[in-house]
Amino acid sequence: MKQKKKPNSLQIAATVSAMGFEVFAFIIIGALGGNFLDERYGTGHLWLPICAVAGFFLGLFSCFYTLKSLMKE
Repeated sequence: MKQKKKPNSLQIAATVSAMGFEVFAFIIIGALGGNFLDERYGTGHLWLPICAVAGFFLGLFSCFYTLKSLMKE
């Protein structure tokens, strides 16, 4: 049986940094998309928080799969 290789410290640090960037990027993209929808349809500030929170959850979802792939190796 082949043993799983343990990730080194640099790989773990890079993965954690990537996960933080993923959450940040999804929130920013969601906020920009929500701001665009608010300006286009004149809804005040309805879509901005909805899309930012959706971006946060999509970022967490993406982090889950990033961490899952790290544990698989």
